[in-house]
Amino acid sequence: MAISRGFVLAALLLAACGARAAPADQCAAKKAGESLELKADSTTVHWGYFSDAVEPNLIASSGDEIAVEMITHHAGDDYDKMVKGDPGVEDIYEWTKDGQNVPMRGKSGVGDGVHVLTGPIYVCDAEPGDVLQIDILDLKPRKNPSTGKTYGSNAAANWGYQFRAGFLDGQPREVITIYEATEEGDDVYVQPDYQFRFAGGPTGYMGPTTPCVEANVSLPEAFPGMEMSWDNAERVYSGKEVPCKAGEQTWEGYWYPGLITTHPTGTEDYSIRGKFKAKANIHIGNIGLAPAYDSPVDSVPPLMSGGNMDNRRVMKGNTLYLPVQVAGAYLSMGDAHLAQGDSELDGTGIETSINGRFKLTLHKKEELPKIVQNLTHPLIEQPDSFVVQGYTYADYLSELEEPMSTIYSKSQIDRAMTVAYNQTRDWMMRTFNLTEDQAISFITIACDFGITQVVDGNFGVHSIIPKEPFGYPVTTKSTGAASVPAPAPVPAAASGARGVVAGALTLLAAAAAAGALLA
Repeated sequence: MAISRGFVLAALLLAACGARAAPADQCAAKKAGESLELKADSTTVHWGYFSDAVEPNLIASSGDEIAVEMITHHAGDDYDKMVKGDPGVEDIYEWTKDGQNVPMRGKSGVGDGVHVLTGPIYVCDAEPGDVLQIDILDLKPRKNPSTGKTYGSNAAANWGYQFRAGFLDGQPREVITIYEATEEGDDVYVQPDYQFRFAGGPTGYMGPTTPCVEANVSLPEAFPGMEMSWDNAERVYSGKEVPCKAGEQTWEGYWYPGLITTHPTGTEDYSIRGKFKAKANIHIGNIGLAPAYDSPVDSVPPLMSGGNMDNRRVMKGNTLYLPVQVAGAYLSMGDAHLAQGDSELDGTGIETSINGRFKLTLHKKEELPKIVQNLTHPLIEQPDSFVVQGYTYADYLSELEEPMSTIYSKSQIDRAMTVAYNQTRDWMMRTFNLTEDQAISFITIACDFGITQVVDGNFGVHSIIPKEPFGYPVTTKSTGAASVPAPAPVPAAASGARGVVAGALTLLAAAAAAGALLA
């Protein structure tokens, strides 16, 4: 596979000559506090990578509210239930012998990165060192217009932990479970519809057959002058050769994103129907900002600036804070889940499409609220707690040589626990004016650590830090899919220079009254 590295030089030239001034020009003419919308189709998504080389699909300002559509990369597991009849999804998944509507899938166009990400969203005035606050106002399951129903796919795939732990019969297998979402009052539940083997098994099913993947692709919608293209004449995907024969490829494993399975396959098993029903915890698996890197970055391993965290607490009613690494921030999101437990053990959650609504607030580095000062990791604020997100490598792109080819073999849960602990200790010392020994004691008696995920290459461990011990009031409210604590009342702000976040203001006021945040 040959890679043209003209991208790096072109990017430097553009930065020097100002060829990327278009977003800034649009920002100058834009009003703040607008209500915006970003629909999903083949022109507004990028598949499997983060990059600030891609032209933004939306220009936003601090204070804007944005409605964003997010489409699952697993809709092809049951085309009739998750694609057919939904024009935006059909457009993204269009794939015929004449080509693919979205041919570049992954950081180098060969499936090395899997998520359908809506964006990027350029945030006016965002610069490295700033922090972007994302209030998650609403997340709703996306109903197929032709059926009025929402379905999702849980793929127990080859990257799942069960492939490391082993199977009872010693026979590794990829099994997909299709779920239906149902509404009962204000709650959403998920129940299994059926399962099928992706390939193999006693029926001898060989796996889905598709038109051949395009062998020559380039970075779509790149800024003028940015050249980056790939040639995959060898037809190698996830280290597996899948030859193109008579215009078709047959896939014996989940080696390339967006594969479409045609049912029936002969492997469908409906015995799971009616065996259980679980409450949904609708959330976003992959939401992040473009990293400071000189080429597109694989969407799978999570980043310092967010990305594929797969933390089920990125949900309605909560707030996400992300450190900005590039001018404009370049926010993208996708990989929505109907439900997932901590660990995401078998490889995925219930992958589905959702429509979300968000409010953006940009905090400039010169006037950061205390909770996000020197932020070097994603931070989630819940009404009753903060969540510090750690990984095996806090910033694997800068810590590893050849990072995207080595991160998958270097991930370790014990190292991720160490990173999460260090980040939690440091954040608490800064935020609550604690000594190291004081922080260690509090973490031990009051904080919970959890395994976020063990499937994304850069394993995740998070900590949950309760607010109440520091004098932060906690209440509850209904969010539709579940009940979560509500934010405390917001005291009057002395200065509205940057619209300091509600949660941060409340923490500062309450904790200052208790003496917790005084230096």
